[in-house]
Amino acid sequence: MLVSVIIFLREVLEASLLISIFLAISYQLGLSRKWIFYGMGIGLLGAIFSASYMSEISSLFDGTGQEITNALYLISMVILIILICIACSPLLNTLKVDMVPLYGKLFYNLLSATISIAICHEGSELSIYSYGFINTHDSTLALVTGGLLGLGIGASIGALIYYILIGLNIIKLYRAAISILLLIAAGMISQATLYLMQSDWLPGQKPLWDTSHLISENSLIGQLLYALIGYEATPYPLQVILYLSVIFIGVTAILIYKQQKQLNCHV
Repeated sequence: MLVSVIIFLREVLEASLLISIFLAISYQLGLSRKWIFYGMGIGLLGAIFSASYMSEISSLFDGTGQEITNALYLISMVILIILICIACSPLLNTLKVDMVPLYGKLFYNLLSATISIAICHEGSELSIYSYGFINTHDSTLALVTGGLLGLGIGASIGALIYYILIGLNIIKLYRAAISILLLIAAGMISQATLYLMQSDWLPGQKPLWDTSHLISENSLIGQLLYALIGYEATPYPLQVILYLSVIFIGVTAILIYKQQKQLNCHV
């Protein structure tokens, strides 16, 4: 049962963090939060579709279809998260959110798209685990119990993050949200890199280090760090390079966009 708790927590926590951060941003912007229903609805439909055609998807690309699909999910979310961070950046210098008419529709679409892909990705991963568990165990009680516990813990952590964020003033909220989102995006590109290495689309490498004796990836702390910053006990050089590159690209894009907006305001 403990394994089921950890697996469900790991998959749910990433989506839960995204949802809590996006809800906090929407709250501060005064946006309608209907995007969450559209995003979750589309994501659940996508997850059901992926689960229904699991064997067909897995057989693609010489048997690495599932890995490639997961990598595409993650890369898509990285791009969307960076766009959300860029869209948030002009708000960092103002205490008044006077850009809601401009950013409302943009945020609505970006948030909905990101959540739908996140739900689809996590749902398909949980479907694969559940399918394998059912085929190798006589009882599904441990799966159901562990799954519910994992879902509950993940949702509770997401709710805690949400209430912490909305308790901040608007500038601190955006700074905290952008920082967390960039770390999550960097973790996602690291995961995508691993999937592409497993499918031989990227060359294999030797790990740079091994911190499993300090923090195990299978521990609760390890799973929390995995969801928040993409923690890997044995990362490969390419993972570290791309991880840092996403943070650098995200920060650079935000600074350039902020500077451009400021120049436009003075013209």
